[in-house]
Amino acid sequence: MIPVLALAGTLAAKQVVPASAGTFRTDNPMFVVLLLGVILIVGGLTFFPAVSLGPLVEQLSHGRFF
Repeated sequence: MIPVLALAGTLAAKQVVPASAGTFRTDNPMFVVLLLGVILIVGGLTFFPAVSLGPLVEQLSHGRFF
């Protein structure tokens, strides 16, 4: 709990940095599209090991290798 409070204190003491040309705004449709894309990709990669190893495990459970 102490490290969390220390982190919160340092974040609260930070100065606000003004927006510049390199600032990525979060109030436009491009942010929403990128966020949804990342969520879908990470969600899909979560199931990748089960989907790719499923047929192999099924073959091994039947006693056939190839």
